[in-house]
Amino acid sequence: MSETKLTINAIKSNKGYYVSSPNAQGGYYGHNALTDYLFDGVTPNPSFHEDWVIIPNIPVKISRMVEQPNTNYRFILIDDSLKSDKIPLELKREEAGEFIDDCESNSHFVWKDEYAMYRSLYTEISDPQPDLEVVSEFEFNVLFDVGEIIPPSEFKYPVNKRWYDHELHPDFVEKSNIVHQELDKIIFPSILIHETPCKLSSEDTYKIVREHIKQHINLKVARITSDYDFCFEVAKIIPLANPHNWTYNDNAGTRRLKRMVTKLVSTKEIKCFEMTNDNNNYKGYTPIEGFEGKNEVDLKLQIDNYLGELMAYINEPLKECSHCNGNGVLFNGDIEPVTAKHEEK
Repeated sequence: MSETKLTINAIKSNKGYYVSSPNAQGGYYGHNALTDYLFDGVTPNPSFHEDWVIIPNIPVKISRMVEQPNTNYRFILIDDSLKSDKIPLELKREEAGEFIDDCESNSHFVWKDEYAMYRSLYTEISDPQPDLEVVSEFEFNVLFDVGEIIPPSEFKYPVNKRWYDHELHPDFVEKSNIVHQELDKIIFPSILIHETPCKLSSEDTYKIVREHIKQHINLKVARITSDYDFCFEVAKIIPLANPHNWTYNDNAGTRRLKRMVTKLVSTKEIKCFEMTNDNNNYKGYTPIEGFEGKNEVDLKLQIDNYLGELMAYINEPLKECSHCNGNGVLFNGDIEPVTAKHEEK
């Protein structure tokens, strides 16, 4: 059996060699073809990346076990007591009939007339053959010597829940949303790309921040005043130093009789956070900058740090200063305001 010469790309590390192949036979979606090969008689170990496996050394021999077709196809009587001169105990397949190609280029087995009436009495059997070890020629290319390859961290943030199948399910911003530089994708193998500079789009960043605020906001001290795919805003709820009564016409703007209502006003609201994204760029709102990192681990760190600081700011209780008649507000702690702009730490 002729085999295509294998191209093996390898990265040397402290765990052995991470290897992949662009022309290994047998691969399909979700299955790495190299897991079907033997490297010096040993099956390779899987790695954290579906396209790469790990072997201990540069191999001398690469082979794979190829399943062989069964032989000696024949028909035997299901009930051997029915054996007679017209009904033999066993029929070779070529004695019983032949394969005929139909108009759709498919073949099917057709019994000969003399045996066709007895075909329900027979069952087909055959003899299996052992798998054949096929040795492959190969070239082994060591691309990098990196010492250690650190697996990427988990990257998955829930965003804007949607209704599916009568239930509310979140979408996610995940690894597939991370953008790497085109040149890096050309230079670096896929198993190392998570170690290169990367970023998220402004739109994906907007989705992450929006959902995180909605899930973690303390509604006693802040509330969401705008919540759309194109703009988002949060206001602080600030207790007044001097609560006062407010009297107003509850039927104002209608034809009903005037009805005066008096309510105690004990809080006020001040906008503390707002954003849009650079895709919508909604007027009057600040486009949020996409997160950037030196690598995927750093990118996740930037996101988590920003979200932590943002929620600490939004959820920090405020109150009016009683000494200046509400002209100032007091933080319970010393926290810098966070905006849609963020800087890499």
